[in-house]
Amino acid sequence: MTRPFIRNHQLNVIKKEGRNIQHCFQDIQDSNVVQAVKGKSADRILQAFPPLTRKEKSIIQAVSDVKTSIEIEAFIGSVYSYIKSFPPVTRERLKELFSHERRLRIPEFSLSELERRSYLGWNDPGKQKKYIVYAFGDELVGVSGHYSKRAQRDYCCFCQELAPVSLVTFQTNDVSDSNPDYYRSIGQYICVDSEVCNQNITDVHALETFIRRVQ
Repeated sequence: MTRPFIRNHQLNVIKKEGRNIQHCFQDIQDSNVVQAVKGKSADRILQAFPPLTRKEKSIIQAVSDVKTSIEIEAFIGSVYSYIKSFPPVTRERLKELFSHERRLRIPEFSLSELERRSYLGWNDPGKQKKYIVYAFGDELVGVSGHYSKRAQRDYCCFCQELAPVSLVTFQTNDVSDSNPDYYRSIGQYICVDSEVCNQNITDVHALETFIRRVQ
């Protein structure tokens, strides 16, 4: 039996390319062009993954065989059984990740919600702080920053999509040999709604790079 291997951002790529194929079915009559579009979509999906096993690859490449919009929906539905969920995390573990925080407000994350998360994120309006938890393999990392009250429509640093974002300022782990008290903060525009961000993100490189810098 094939174990879950599709992470949230990879599922988003699959859904995005599925929509591209559906549009192709609606707008293009030439069967050769349609087949070429399906092949390119399959290639882009595979590029979102590290090297796959033969079985895993065959599951993804099945997108090349779809012939109708309904079959696209069926294909997308079929891959949900291979979703690799965000690691289960308890409230106690989250408190440990933010042990320096007093009166930490933690939302509830259901198992179904964890399946659709590349990262956990939530806002505390009282403190004007955003909390982010990411999993580097088995290691959970938590970071927090202060966000501006004013939201605007712009591109998010994590998902690279146009959405309501706010400027969030984090302290980096940059150091100075000459000044032990040195610290530097950086700000990034990040989706106000972390759930929307998780629905849009198709690549975790920017997210991982940022987390490593501020953890």
